[in-house]
Amino acid sequence: MASTPASSPLSSRRRQHPGPSRQVKPLEWVWLTLWVLLLTGSGIFCGWALMWLTRIPPLPDCEQVTPFHSASDLLYCAKAQARTGEPNNLVQSVLLTANWPKTNDHYDDSQEILKDASEQILVLANRWAQAGKLEDAVKLAGEIPLNTPLRKPAQSVIFEWRQDWEQGRAIEAQLKPALAVSDWELAKTHLQAFKSLKSDYWLTTRYLYWQRQFQIEKQAWDQLLEARALASTNQIDNLRQAVVLARSLDLRSQVWPAAENDVNLWSKTILDVALQRWQVGDRAGALELASVVPPSPHLAQEAQDLLHLSHAQASARQAEPTGDGLAPRYDHMFALMEAIGAINQLPANSPYAAADLSSVEGWTDQLNDLRQLKFSDMVSRLGQRTTYEWAMHQAQRVEVGRPRRIQGQTLIAQWQANLQRIEDRPILAEARRLARPGTIAALQAAIAKAGEVAQGRALRIEGQTLVAEWQQEIQVIEDRPILDAAVALANEGKLQEAVTEALKIEPTRALYTRAQGLVAEWTASIQIAEDKPILDEAKDLAYAGSLSAAINLASQIAPGRALYNEAQVAIALWKNERAYIWSIWEAEGKPVPGGDSAPAADSEPADSEPAGPE
Repeated sequence: MASTPASSPLSSRRRQHPGPSRQVKPLEWVWLTLWVLLLTGSGIFCGWALMWLTRIPPLPDCEQVTPFHSASDLLYCAKAQARTGEPNNLVQSVLLTANWPKTNDHYDDSQEILKDASEQILVLANRWAQAGKLEDAVKLAGEIPLNTPLRKPAQSVIFEWRQDWEQGRAIEAQLKPALAVSDWELAKTHLQAFKSLKSDYWLTTRYLYWQRQFQIEKQAWDQLLEARALASTNQIDNLRQAVVLARSLDLRSQVWPAAENDVNLWSKTILDVALQRWQVGDRAGALELASVVPPSPHLAQEAQDLLHLSHAQASARQAEPTGDGLAPRYDHMFALMEAIGAINQLPANSPYAAADLSSVEGWTDQLNDLRQLKFSDMVSRLGQRTTYEWAMHQAQRVEVGRPRRIQGQTLIAQWQANLQRIEDRPILAEARRLARPGTIAALQAAIAKAGEVAQGRALRIEGQTLVAEWQQEIQVIEDRPILDAAVALANEGKLQEAVTEALKIEPTRALYTRAQGLVAEWTASIQIAEDKPILDEAKDLAYAGSLSAAINLASQIAPGRALYNEAQVAIALWKNERAYIWSIWEAEGKPVPGGDSAPAADSEPADSEPAGPE
């Protein structure tokens, strides 16, 4: 601390007389900056060179690869494309590896890839050929280049495919005329010829097709023969059935053109008879006959008018609501529109235009009502209270006596039920919430809440079902202590007291069935405990040779007891054994107790029992 004052003058003098300082020249700053830049650039260049030397070379773009790329790039792309299994990629893989010189270092690798890709091409082409795509298969297999290992096998396979195709088409060319002339035996012979071919396409696909066609043709021909037989009777009802039967023929059959000619001929006869019935006043009979006749431009104008009227009646009948068809449907509306349109097509001077049977006004009323009900039904499907009320209001506008009155009232009843569900669903939801704790008080409150759904309401049955479930839960809670006490007594061995306790549960209670099952189990245990000594003693007597005594003792076990069946089995066995012993005694001339009949125990002398088992 003493030296501090002495040093202060010296330091002050040094600050007052500083030494001369060296100044940096501008040229030195240039050289310094240049060296810093050179060192920084060298570091960046060395880092870039190191990254370039250690980076993974980029994979070649196989979409742009050409034979002028490096061998490694060609092999990589060929292998990658062969791995995809796509037709175009497989062809490209083959082209990239074909015709490599043997002097190439990667020749063996290229040949392996070439063989793999060529095999995949043949497999895929064969799959196409078996699926019936012959030209595509031939084109794909033909992509295998010349001077490659699988070129010859590919050409051989193509030849087999073409040969099979020519044979198959020749068989079809013979089979189709045979079916057309209904030569079934010849058709079967040609059909079996498919089995001599090798291709799965002809063995399965085409064979099954022609087999179905054979069945279609045969069934159609049989139907046509049956229709012709009906028509040959010259009875109008049979002729009508013939037309219906002939029109049901499969349109894919070759018989249909002949059947169509027959139908046209029979239809003219039917329409002639229908016109005669109309003229004599049997309009319903005329329309019924004409309903089976198909439309035809070759009919007379009067017959065509009658046909239109008949079809209008048929269309109107299709619009009648039945069963599940009570809901308004668009097809009913279209049917009515078709019926009205058919009547409107009749000429004004037609005798059928003013026919009362057409009921055009009635169909128009039905169509209007149906449109109104359909729109109301669409609005009601929104499922809201207001939409249901609006739909019911609109449906009520279909007045009494209108064609769709019953349908409208049925829809109103359905919508009222849905509206009641909307109103009462919260009540049942609240009842379920009240019952959730599971106590007697909670369940009773839930029962009271569910009872608010009045009788006749849509959810009344569901509510009463919940009430019954909750009442059973209450009974279970009330009777569970009784059943638990009975089980506890039974576990202590007090079976009779357990039975008495369980019988306190009345027949109408929820646990009655469970209680009765336990009572039956415990009663059986009591009976076994009581009757087991009797049966054991009877068995001991039987083992000692006293069969009659054993039988008499075991007979004390009454029917309905737990061991009754076991006792009866033992008694039957002992009786058979005793009868066998007595038969031996009788053969030896020894006296048999009681003669031929089985004696009672009281009538047998003690010394009559055998020494050993009887």
